[in-house]
Amino acid sequence: MKLTNINKYFGNKHVLKNTTLDFPAGQTTVMVGPSGSGKSTILRSLNLLVIPESGQYDFGKHHLDFSHKVSNKTKLAIRRETGMVFQDYNLFPNKTVLQNITEGPIQVLKQPKQAAIRNAQKLLVKVGLANYGDAYPHELSGGQAQRVAIARALAMNPKYILLDEPTSALDPELELSVLKVLSQLAAERQSMVIVTHNMIFAKRVADRIIFVENGEILYDGTPEEFFAVNNPNQRIKNFISSMTMEDL
Repeated sequence: MKLTNINKYFGNKHVLKNTTLDFPAGQTTVMVGPSGSGKSTILRSLNLLVIPESGQYDFGKHHLDFSHKVSNKTKLAIRRETGMVFQDYNLFPNKTVLQNITEGPIQVLKQPKQAAIRNAQKLLVKVGLANYGDAYPHELSGGQAQRVAIARALAMNPKYILLDEPTSALDPELELSVLKVLSQLAAERQSMVIVTHNMIFAKRVADRIIFVENGEILYDGTPEEFFAVNNPNQRIKNFISSMTMEDL
């Protein structure tokens, strides 16, 4: 998965500026940076929820040149291979947990209903919600709902899971339940791209850290170098200090 010389504008604002990034398979890439820096725009470009004005996107057999119109067929093909998890869960309120997870596999992947149900039950065990298949979203805590959203993404057998601030709406205890699931997926080498403000989590699970500010990539490397006390980039050091409240 690779973006090359991506440019995106929202009105007169140049949100992404000749952005080039590679997202290796089997790794967890974590994007951090101040609010409004362009992190979520990068993530949504990978899922084609956002279409840049220019640049190239290579993902498996797909090659896109954003200076040309992206067809609906291409959008659907890429979205089938990239599971998206948002901060507000986006579960169907009128469907049970099990129905939320099986809807995509049955309707999109054309899996037999019983096979989709068996797989969904295994995924609920994986995310620690084995007994919640018959529950409705309004009966879940925020942490539980987000774990269902992750199970729903996994049910589509995506090549990559893309997570946009998946725990920002949760209190710390509920956040921990979600982060444990993501840590397990990272250990299993599930390909993931995560936007987060949680520096402790980023340091623990990331194979690679990307720091974005004002639509530009200021760092792209290992978490060890990013979090190093002697990191020569003072802007990054100031950002880490503010996020971890070291200077409070």
